[in-house]
Amino acid sequence: MLKLAGMILLMTGCVGFGINKVSEEKRRIRELREIKRMVLRVRSEIVYGKRTLPEICLLLGQYAKEPYSQAFSRIFQRMEKNDGSVLPDVWKEELGLCMKGLPLKEEEKEVILSLPDRSGIMDENGQADNTGQSLDMIDERIRRAESEFEGKSRVILSISVMSGFFIIILLL
Repeated sequence: MLKLAGMILLMTGCVGFGINKVSEEKRRIRELREIKRMVLRVRSEIVYGKRTLPEICLLLGQYAKEPYSQAFSRIFQRMEKNDGSVLPDVWKEELGLCMKGLPLKEEEKEVILSLPDRSGIMDENGQADNTGQSLDMIDERIRRAESEFEGKSRVILSISVMSGFFIIILLL
């Protein structure tokens, strides 16, 4: 009876681990969509609102979802202090801290972290083009993640179930 309870708990743990990995992939896709939404907002504020990036940070601090809203608010506050900090450095530092616990790959994080580097000092059309390139990269990442999700989730769940059976057989 005790062995049966142990086997059930072991299988539950392995399947739970697989489900956790699948939900992490779903969360990654959600975070990529949120980043896309933020980059679209930055682009529209540059083109139509004729705003600077610090002003856009103030807006994103009010409208972005957590944890991004706090990071954008801190970026705006630090730029308002005018203590000699450069926007790309502050941007990378604050958003890097914000995105530390997110299930994104490094190259996906780099798309939004390098956004002020690409903006530089140019007219709004040039800035919009550069944010458009970031948008294209994010779109490609989203498409790839969504197309791989179904297959990955099946593989992850299959491996977690099979590893549970394998461990049970080893322990018998």
